Amino acid sequence: MGKKLILVAAIGALALAYGCSGSGSSGGTTAASLADFEYPLTSKNVAGGEEVYAEFCEGCHPGGEKGDGPKIAGKMESPAEVRWKVRTGGDDMPAFGPDKISNTQLEALLAYAETLGAVKR
Repeated sequence: MGKKLILVAAIGALALAYGCSGSGSSGGTTAASLADFEYPLTSKNVAGGEEVYAEFCEGCHPGGEKGDGPKIAGKMESPAEVRWKVRTGGDDMPAFGPDKISNTQLEALLAYAETLGAVKR
């Protein structure tokens, strides 16, 4: 009985470390909920955000339209929703942690996404 408990605990620890934390090789975050991302936009750096978008987003959301990823232009999501999606990923979208897109770059990305109608202030 003790060996089964140890095995279950080990499997659970591996699942948390590699599959459930969102932090594996994609550089995601371990934020517990959308509420962790609830705060106002902190950047107006549209040009910097456009550079981040070109590097990390354009390939799947060309011009904010549907590509490999869904259309994001005109979705008017809250900044928290977009931060959460970028940091945690989901469906086929990879997570982009602060090691890939810094918090400053993420805020600039939100400023650019606002010009696409993807983010509402």
